[in-house]
Amino acid sequence: MRIGTGYDVHQLAEGLPLWLGGVLVPHTHGLVGHSDADVLLHAICDALLGAAALDDIGKHLPDTDPQYKDTLSISIDQVSVKATTTEHLGFEGRMEGISAQAIALIV
Repeated sequence: MRIGTGYDVHQLAEGLPLWLGGVLVPHTHGLVGHSDADVLLHAICDALLGAAALDDIGKHLPDTDPQYKDTLSISIDQVSVKATTTEHLGFEGRMEGISAQAIALIV
């Protein structure tokens, strides 16, 4: 049994799509990034890779490779999200960006 953690941050910008956990969230702002900029999926990937003692997501899916730009296919019933307002503190509270953290247990 192994445990891994993952953490990701992306900046918010007006007029971009907001993808969280593979779900398009209706919002005026979205996340800046080469791929889907999905902080939740990126944190989950890093948690799984960490638990498997593999390199991080940037090594396996580099943001310089065009094949990873804007690609994702997942159904809504495969996603569960817990969120917080951070009491309007920090960059998240100021709506400058979004962070996500994940913990993965693999057997």
